[in-house]
This record gives sequence, structure tokens and C-alpha cells, in this order.
Amino acid sequence: MVSGEISKSKEIVKPSSPTPPDLKKLQLSFLDQLAPPIYIHIILYFESSHDSNYETTSRKLQLSLSDVLTIYYPLAGRIRENSWVDCNDAGAEYIETLFNDDKILDVIENPKIEELKKYVPAAPSGNGDIPLAVQVNFFGCRGIAIGICVSHMVADAMSMVMFINAWAAACRQDMITIAVTQPSFDLSSRFPLADISSFLALPPQLPRPPEKIVSKRFVFDKQKLTALKKAASGPLVAHPTRVEAVSAFIMKCFIEAVTMKDKINKEKRIFAATHVVDIRQRATPPLPHQFFGNACARAMATAEGNEPELDYYELAIILREAIRKTDVDYIRRLENGEKFLKYYSVNEENDPVFKDGRKLLELCSFTSWSRLPAYEADYGWGRPLWVSIIDVPQKNLISFLGTKSGDGIEVWVNMVEEDMAMIETYYNLLNQGESTLKLL
Repeated sequence: MVSGEISKSKEIVKPSSPTPPDLKKLQLSFLDQLAPPIYIHIILYFESSHDSNYETTSRKLQLSLSDVLTIYYPLAGRIRENSWVDCNDAGAEYIETLFNDDKILDVIENPKIEELKKYVPAAPSGNGDIPLAVQVNFFGCRGIAIGICVSHMVADAMSMVMFINAWAAACRQDMITIAVTQPSFDLSSRFPLADISSFLALPPQLPRPPEKIVSKRFVFDKQKLTALKKAASGPLVAHPTRVEAVSAFIMKCFIEAVTMKDKINKEKRIFAATHVVDIRQRATPPLPHQFFGNACARAMATAEGNEPELDYYELAIILREAIRKTDVDYIRRLENGEKFLKYYSVNEENDPVFKDGRKLLELCSFTSWSRLPAYEADYGWGRPLWVSIIDVPQKNLISFLGTKSGDGIEVWVNMVEEDMAMIETYYNLLNQGESTLKLL
């Protein structure tokens, strides 16, 4: 058992009503194909009124999950051949854990990032074909943390939060909210499956030495964001978004850290940043807000080396231009998957990011959950005190989450230790006042 954990149980929760025969097979979309074959996690922390006899709360959570799975029936099925979901009502994994020693306020106020993963299912059992697993954690201090684990092959972050809010509404018996937020599982009609084998083939690379990846969380409050947005403003970026401003800050620190090492190695690199972009409202006609699946695309911005040195404002321009290219024409190419793959496939002979088997591209992958309504989830004991993710051992993955106040951003960074140190240095300078932004 994990330290402090005194009991743990696991069972399968099935839909309360069977899925109709005509809905038994859900074809995944081309966008689902492009999603990484991983599980995405989120944890919601509540201060509840449950007492040591928590059976009533537990029963309500299980019954409401069973009810909402009749609506989100693919999450109770099984993924087949990485291309479709057998909506066979096999059920979602449901885990309950009691942590008698952990204090919910201690976890929220002084989170130990590397320990948060004990509150979520690491991954469902089996071979990765289970779309959904949840872990309900009861604290002896009357707190509850609900960890949700969803296969990225069937859902993006928006879809996951949509499901969470529906489950919360079912738990508090808010049938009106459930009725007006019915999901649509028809994404493959707009983005049919395609042969992606050639798209996934990359030139061979020389192995790199092992690196120590660390995870840290940086909180950018309203004051910090205002200062960053002001520094990123100019004739070409009059009103930078929070995501653009913070992304430029992280990239600036990262480029400087890598460039310092390259001065020793005398290697000039290409820097790139990808942003996951929700395309629901960017498509023509727009996709319904309730579209369930991976209704997102990736925008990429690139910069050649660091000579002449890119300043913070120039990085903000590059990032904004890349995100804005995820427009109607880009989405039309996505709808025709074969043409999209042909247009974006890697050319092994001419691709400038490879040289003599060495990968010269330094990539940061950004994903923003900052506008997702996760803080609206109310299971009947109030909205979350905090919403978090967990650390992942993926190099240069940067995730943005909103703060409870709604005017800040939490940045979760996974990066090589020495590169992370540069972000910490500039972040600490940022704490000293707006004048330090001149250093960017």
C-alpha cells in the first residue's frame, strides 16, 4: 500500500441501462488516430461533509457514475484495433481508497507533485483497451479527491471535463443540466479514419544519453500575467493572450538554457513549440460544443537557433502566428486526412531537423486546459478547492491549468533538470517585479 493508505477496493461499474444495438460500434475519427496512445489524468479536490462512515457518499458516486455511463456509453466499452470502440457495456474501473493520515488542505496548500499520482489510477488494468477508470479518495479529514483517467484515444481534455461535469450533475440529481449537455459521438463523420502509417515513420536517430526529467508547477497570478502580457505587446501583438504570453516566457527560458549548452557543443538547433488547439469553434460549420472525442489539432511554431537572439516579443509573435494558422483551411485539410498526411509528412532527405542521424530539433509541447470548466464540477458538496494533473515523464511537456479564481494560470512543466533551472531563475526574477522583464 501507499504510505498513509489504509484500504483500497476495485470494482467495475456498468451503465444502468444497456446500450441500444445500433450504438454498439463507435468508429474513431482521424483526429483520434493522431492522439498519443496514453491516458490523461485529472484530479479534483473537495472539502466535503462526509463523516467516517462514508458509505452513503460512495454509493451516490457509484450510482451516478452508472447512470451517466448510459449517456457516455463509449467510456464503458472497450477499444478495438485502435480504430473503434466496442460499446459492450463492459464497464469502467472504479477504485476507492481511504487515506486516514493525509489532510486535504495540506495536499492543496503544499502539493508534492511527485506524490499526486497516488490519487489516480496509474492506468486501467488489461492491455490499454479500457477507456475510463476513476479513483475516489476519502481523507480522514473529511476531504475527497476524485481522480479520473481517460484514454486519449477516445477523448481530449474538453471531452473529459464534459463527462466529469455530467457525472457531477447526475450525483446531485441535476437532470436539467444533463439534458442540455448531451454529448455527440459523431466526430468520425467529419474526420474519417485514414492510413497514418507513413505519417508516423520518422528518420532513424542516434540514441541520446539518459536524461533526468523533473516536474515542477509554477503559478502565474493576475499580476504576473499582466506584466507578461504587457512585455509581449507591440505593433504586431496588440493584445496577447495569457497562453501566448506564458508560452513565450517558457520558450524564452528554454531556448536560452539549450543555447548555453550548445555554445559548448557548438551545435546550432531548431526550436519548435506545438500548441494543442480546440477546433470546435474554428471549423466551418462549427462543431457542436458537445462533440466528444479529440476535436483538436496541433499548431507548430519554429525558430532557427538563437543567433541573432530572439527576444520575448518576437517569440510571442511567432507563437501567435502559428496558433492562428489553425484556421478554416487547415481544418479542411484535417477533414481530408489523406491529403493532410501527404502535406505534412516528413521528408527524410530534406528535413532540416535531422543531420547524420542526429535530431537537431528541440521541441516543447504545450497543452492548455486553462479555460476548461473543471472548477464547475459540483457533486453535491460544493465546487473543487483545487484541480490538478500529475507529473509525467515526458520531456518538454508543458500543461496550463486555470486557477480557482479564474484569473491565473498554473504551469506544469516536465523538463530536463538543468533546463528547468533556467525557468526557475526567470520565474524568481519575475516575482521581484515588472522591471525584471527587461531581462527577457
